[in-house]
Amino acid sequence: MSWTLTAALAVFVVAAVFLAPDPAEDRARALGERIRCPVCQGESIADSPSDPARDMMNLIRARVDEGRTDQQIIEELVGAFSGSVLLDPPVAGATLWLWILPVLAVGVGGGLVLSRFRPRKVPQSRLSRPAPTPLKRTAMGGMVVLAAGAIAMATVGQFRQGRVDNLAPIDPANISNETLEAVIAANRDDPQIVGMRLALANRYFEDGDYQRAFPHYEAVIEAEPTPIQAGAALTRLGWMVFDGNGEVELAIDLIDQALEAMPEDPFALYLKGRVVWCGRDDPNGAAVLFGQVLAAPDLEPDVRVSVETDLATAQAGSSCQ
Repeated sequence: MSWTLTAALAVFVVAAVFLAPDPAEDRARALGERIRCPVCQGESIADSPSDPARDMMNLIRARVDEGRTDQQIIEELVGAFSGSVLLDPPVAGATLWLWILPVLAVGVGGGLVLSRFRPRKVPQSRLSRPAPTPLKRTAMGGMVVLAAGAIAMATVGQFRQGRVDNLAPIDPANISNETLEAVIAANRDDPQIVGMRLALANRYFEDGDYQRAFPHYEAVIEAEPTPIQAGAALTRLGWMVFDGNGEVELAIDLIDQALEAMPEDPFALYLKGRVVWCGRDDPNGAAVLFGQVLAAPDLEPDVRVSVETDLATAQAGSSCQ
């Protein structure tokens, strides 16, 4: 039995050495195996075929190509996807036994092995027996327990990674819509989710997909957004209720609330001008608002040209175009 156990342990060790991923050969995959897929059940992003996992692996590969360190890459991913992507079990709660049990096993096994070397009196009646003494069997049992504890610690160690404070947020522009939706659904109470919601809603807004953008903007308003986040959401909600449902006064009211949070915001002023012009049929009121937009010093050249065209058309008393 002892030789069988020794052989089995040897096979396990050899297999672990030769089958373990080599970070030098495939650093991106080694990092991916340390991150849990946010939409999978206990599966790493390196092994998952899901779209979010592929997006995260692509991000890792890009960061590896940029020369980022392992810790920087992990911090970026953890900052984007919160603690739900960590594969290392926390040293608390239901996972506490994963950390305590291997240590206990090593301690007990070591104690049993050391006990073999204590001098003990052997009964006279057993001196002539060639069979293994209880001490040998105890030592063998201790070695087995010690090896089991070591294996358990190595298994847990496969999923360890350094935890950090002050995680650096990731730019949502590098993440697909599907991944952002999954992350938002899994981390609704995380403070970073407000920014992710707004970024995702803006994508839908720019694509004209008001049906998907609307609930995210509403969720941003109901959370605890910054004034800029609240203003951005209110501005676009105002335009959507006008452009989608033709509700002129509600649209102007929402945009006015946005301007209270972000006074003189060019985009809010421009959209209000469009609502006043096209909804109220008031080109003079729209012209005043377009003039305020052009007073902004940091307008993009193509935006400035477009607003100047609208201003000239409104000043001429023409209907909105």
